[in-house]
Amino acid sequence: MIIACGMDIGTNSFRLLVAHVAGGRLRPLAHDLVTVRLGEGLASTGYLSSAAMLRGEAALARFVAIMAPYPVHQVRACATHALRAAANSQEFLQRVQSLFGFSLEVLSGAEEGRLALLGALSALPEEQRCYPLVLVDVGGGSTEVILQATAESEPRLITLPLGAVGLSEEFGADLSGMRKKIGTILVPVHDSIAKGAGGGEKSLLMASGGTATSLAAFALGLDRYDPQRVQNYTMSQAALTRLVARLAAYSPGERNTLPGLAEGRGEIIVAGSLILQEVQQALASPVLVSDTGLLEGVVLSGASAG
Repeated sequence: MIIACGMDIGTNSFRLLVAHVAGGRLRPLAHDLVTVRLGEGLASTGYLSSAAMLRGEAALARFVAIMAPYPVHQVRACATHALRAAANSQEFLQRVQSLFGFSLEVLSGAEEGRLALLGALSALPEEQRCYPLVLVDVGGGSTEVILQATAESEPRLITLPLGAVGLSEEFGADLSGMRKKIGTILVPVHDSIAKGAGGGEKSLLMASGGTATSLAAFALGLDRYDPQRVQNYTMSQAALTRLVARLAAYSPGERNTLPGLAEGRGEIIVAGSLILQEVQQALASPVLVSDTGLLEGVVLSGASAG
């Protein structure tokens, strides 16, 4: 058994997990989440703002302090869409290396999807797994759809240029505009998703990431986030439609006060929900929510590499 640490440096939030790792299983020791909004303004400017980078550095300093008491064997810190897309990403990467002494690894979309699947499956018992399997991870700047036809087959990834932060900044409260853009991007890949999920066979549709877990927490009426209750929470098409309608009836500020939603999530939850809803409609399947995903995959992969 070793102690490993992973960081998920996302477009919307930064997350930390320190855990015991043994036999492909995780036992969490410490975790943290900070809403950084690293990708704020990125879609319109192409650059990370100075304010966003400072918020990112503050979050990483907080993570380093949380990690300090633990005899960590391996640290893997992985960045996603914002640092893939920003023209000045090297500036932030160099600042992090200089300040904290570790490197941020910028994941490709394919590697991000592979790790999200690894993390999601780590908490799903063998008897609950069935194939074809589709995992959707709605991020702040992009959405990964991971398709696995059988337990033995290699997963296939579709990266969609749709993210909860980008859509929220572009459209604000214009939900019809959001839906139109999501549909325009998704319609050409509907067939690919359906075929990758087994060509009409009933597939298992899973969702990981902040959009899915926040929806589950809100639907459950949780005052405090409870990963055990969120794990394996199932949303039918009708249930997700009702959740989207309920959330859309509030202003972003009002949504930020709702129980179950992390800090700042109310500003982007509707956009993320619309993306998930459109993918769900393509498969006509309930969504099984996974509390685990990319972050857990990062920890597991880091531990195995060490």
